[in-house]
Amino acid sequence: MRISQFREVSFLFYSFELEKYLEDLLPPRDELLLEMEKVALEETIPVVTPAVGNFLQMLVEISGARSILEIGTAIGYSTVYLARGARQTGGKVLTLDMNKGRLQRAVEYLQKAGLADLVEFSAENALKYLPRLSRQFDLIFVDAAKGEYQEYLELLIPLLVPGGLLVVDNVLFRGWVVPGAVFDSKYDRMVGAMRGFLRHLAEMPGFRVSILPFGDGLALARRSLE
Repeated sequence: MRISQFREVSFLFYSFELEKYLEDLLPPRDELLLEMEKVALEETIPVVTPAVGNFLQMLVEISGARSILEIGTAIGYSTVYLARGARQTGGKVLTLDMNKGRLQRAVEYLQKAGLADLVEFSAENALKYLPRLSRQFDLIFVDAAKGEYQEYLELLIPLLVPGGLLVVDNVLFRGWVVPGAVFDSKYDRMVGAMRGFLRHLAEMPGFRVSILPFGDGLALARRSLE
């Protein structure tokens, strides 16, 4: 199928203080989500912010996505939001994470949430598993090893339906991707990789891209219908 050769990119920036204020305007989170946030904080487990989670659920519901792929489950915090959206659209979520311990905890949390029947869990290495997938997805969410984002991108494009959404977390990498940012030299390679990923994403033909600055930066790319 031919992909049209258009590109459109927009960038927005605002402060963490404003993000916190906007987060306070979100609907109150239930006890399960609050428990998961507490566990993630205490055990230094990376999860999306509540604002990003809320946005993910809205994206699923607004887009009507029925087939959803998540790369990077952790303990299932973002998976809960995706599955709650899928419950509204009649969809299902396939989520991948190599960490079997965390994945099992995610299974338990999704069972508590009453959503386990909407989620397929896989303890696969995404780079090895994705080439074996033959089905396509309406929405793909990536929140995994940042240094592998470029490799994920190449594997995920064929798995996204025309008109489908690709959502990638942590793309601003603490704001260090911005030219002139000051950070420890040990992060040079990672920052360079993320800048390269963003440039590649922004220049991909057949995709419309926006970079949203809440959480640690969220890339939203929609594949052309053509």
